[in-house]
Amino acid sequence: MKRVILHDIDSHIPNLALMKLSTHYRNRGWEVRLLRVPRAKGKHPAFEGDLHLASAVFFTDVSRARLQALQDTYGNRIEVGGSGFSLEKRLSPDIDALFPDYSLYDHSLYALGFLTRGCNKRCSFCVVPAKEGRLKRLAYSFDDFVPPNQRNVMLLDDNLLAFSGVESLLEEMIRRRYAVNFSQTLDIAYLSEEKAALLRQIDYQSARFSNRMIYFSLNYARTNHHFADRRDLLRAFGEDCVTVVCIYGFDTSLSEDYQRFHLLRRFRLIPFFQEYWPIRGVPSRLPAPFFDMDLKLMIRLTFRANGYNWEKYLRWLNRRYFEEFGRFYRPLVEVIFRYNYKHRLQWYLDRADWMTDEMYRDFRDSPPGGARTFLAGLGTGRQAGLQASNGIREIAAIFDEAAGMNSDPLTRASV
Repeated sequence: MKRVILHDIDSHIPNLALMKLSTHYRNRGWEVRLLRVPRAKGKHPAFEGDLHLASAVFFTDVSRARLQALQDTYGNRIEVGGSGFSLEKRLSPDIDALFPDYSLYDHSLYALGFLTRGCNKRCSFCVVPAKEGRLKRLAYSFDDFVPPNQRNVMLLDDNLLAFSGVESLLEEMIRRRYAVNFSQTLDIAYLSEEKAALLRQIDYQSARFSNRMIYFSLNYARTNHHFADRRDLLRAFGEDCVTVVCIYGFDTSLSEDYQRFHLLRRFRLIPFFQEYWPIRGVPSRLPAPFFDMDLKLMIRLTFRANGYNWEKYLRWLNRRYFEEFGRFYRPLVEVIFRYNYKHRLQWYLDRADWMTDEMYRDFRDSPPGGARTFLAGLGTGRQAGLQASNGIREIAAIFDEAAGMNSDPLTRASV
């Protein structure tokens, strides 16, 4: 019996393309095996198979390193696809039409799939316009990806509310009594009273299907008015039942971030702060200056929920500050560790030369007194990297690493 090895490089949820490929090869009588790509660098242990197929969803440094390790192991014997590898490469229509094989992941919590594809907007930080094109309804229905007796459905549609026939789709969700997670968020610009009334009749759920939650996105301060105009509609979804995803680290200034975040706090909406993960050919383009307002106003913000996620944004802000001014701003560091990981604050306080209470004073031309000792302990490889990058950006990341803050398990799929 022939064997196909399906390599999942970076999926946070079951990979839909791999599950359809699994169906395809099982229908042909092949043995199918799923391998999750490990985090370890270098060559991976090789597994024997007649065919190796891999999927990369993201174009991050971690994903590219895992992909390179696979290619080092299998060479030209492995074929790679996914948005993190190519926006042009896609499943053939006959495979794309297949019912996904959820047994590949031993997954039964929810079904996942699309009813529509594409988006008419052209947000620079998003792969959808290049990969999927304009919004369209394909020949997908719930029966194409939802197993019998499965009530939980995760929708992957890019801009569902913008689809001209969305009302009939929402009515179908109501009739089928599905619990639905709108995983890619809904576009509030298309939220009318009629659509909101239909959505309220749906059992909208978090990604874990453990509580009521509906998702919207707010990526630019210029769209704040959509939330203000629909405040009553949002309130009708229920207290603590609306999460708003905000991208940061792409092309917004500190003041633009603050305008968005302050609105969410004022409207008592749950924020989810998502750092921009670069897509191929589109690096972050933060404005200069980025720090264009009183930083204390930002760090005084508090939210009723998702505090760990807010601290993640503040840690990113902490690194940005060091990169731009050559010191860590003490009030910001103290806020980061106010509630969680308090013991790690001491790691920073023990390095007082790296801290300042003077907001926006530039210290980049005067390295802190302990810099030489700190850098000497990094090892020759890390020192070379510092020289290549002029040190500032790398040192900020090293501080996070040394303080034990270089990883964060939170992703939108866990909200």
